[in-house]
Formats: sequence, C-alpha cells, structure tokens
Amino acid sequence: MEFSVKSGSPEKQRSACIVVGVFEPRRLSPIAEQLDKISDGYISALLRRGELEGKVGQTLLLHHVPNILSERILLIGCGKERELDERQYKQVIQKTINTLNDTGSMEAVCFLTELHVKGRNTYWKVRQAVETAKETLYTFDQLKSNKVEPRRPLRKMVFNVPTRRELTSGERAIQHGLAV
Repeated sequence: MEFSVKSGSPEKQRSACIVVGVFEPRRLSPIAEQLDKISDGYISALLRRGELEGKVGQTLLLHHVPNILSERILLIGCGKERELDERQYKQVIQKTINTLNDTGSMEAVCFLTELHVKGRNTYWKVRQAVETAKETLYTFDQLKSNKVEPRRPLRKMVFNVPTRRELTSGERAIQHGLAV
C-alpha cells in the first residue's frame, strides 16, 4: 500500500475515488459542500431524500457525479460534528478503508484529514489514518493454503491537507505511521 500527502481542491482531483465526510443530521463537511456546489446540488439532493443520515460508519458510494473529474465519491458518516473524537475518527477511517477495498477502488484521495477532531492537529490525523489503514488491511494468511486475494485491492491512498505549509508534517506523519 502506498501513501502520500498533497494539498489541493477536491474539484481538480482525478482519481478513482474521492472520500469526504457527512455529519449528523445530513450535514455536509466543508469539502463535501464544495463538491455539492460544483455538482449543482447533486449530493445535497441525495441527502434530502434520506440516502445517508451521517451516523458514524455509514457509507454511500456515488458514481459519475455531474461536473466532477473523479469516477466516484465516497460519502462517509462522521457522527455529530462537534463530537468527533479520536475513537470515532479511527472508526471512520477503518470503515473507509474497508469500503474502498471491497468496492475495487485501487486509489483514493481522502479529505477526512481535514475534519476537525477535538484537540488534534493534521500530523496526528494523517498518522492515525496511515496506522489504521495498515491495521485494517493486514491479514495473516501465511499458514493458509488457499489465500483469498481481493479482486482489485486498494493500492494508493492520498491524504489531503488544508494548506501547503502542512505538507511536510503530513509527510513526516506518513513516515511515522508506516514505522509503527
């Protein structure tokens, strides 16, 4: 699995999948709002229909969203915005990795590192995302005779950071997360 970090706007991402958060009750994160504006209200219309509430771990995979360069958008529930803590953040990352791996997205750009987690900075969010991703994807199959390989496993994950100044701390967080 390959991890990297970059800073950019969601509408310019050319990727298999963009990952953004949705809060309870059906509130879009700032990045999801940008994507909604570009797609002329496509995402908010789906939420109004009750497709996703925003509870922790809920997912909704959207294909071919209008005016978006990416093939898919994964909306992931993050719970109540003001109550997002370390444990919930790790649950959200875990669910994201499992969903991406199961749906055959080989690469993704994750904007969950831009969510506000109580008392935590970008370094911590990127590092925890890397550690949780490695932990989630790990399977001990050395002693199994029939190893089951996912059809199209997740190979590359790009974490987006809010500003260019945070790129170095994001890269350091990836190195430290991989070292654990």
